[in-house]
Amino acid sequence: MKKNILFALAVILLAGVIAVTRVMTRTEGTTARVEITDAETITLPLDKDGTYEISEGKLPVTLEVSEGRIRFINSRCPDHICEGYGWLSKEHDQAVCMPAGVVVSVEKGA
Repeated sequence: MKKNILFALAVILLAGVIAVTRVMTRTEGTTARVEITDAETITLPLDKDGTYEISEGKLPVTLEVSEGRIRFINSRCPDHICEGYGWLSKEHDQAVCMPAGVVVSVEKGA
């Protein structure tokens, strides 16, 4: 019984160390992939500031790129959860607007 508890604690500790290491070593992304339901995927460079209106989805959304980051700034969805994600800048950061069918993912680029 005691060995099982020690083994479980060791596994939990190892998982925690791996998770913290992955978060601490993420790099800045260089592009944002914008996937739109039933439409073509768009790639936006994060080094060019601008505002992008995405109207190809189920509902229109507005994205803002500034200082190597991207975020949802407006959506016509009822709950606006996507706007609460805030700025995305690290590789693998992701924000989703489910009602609009839009997913934004930060990538390292080519």
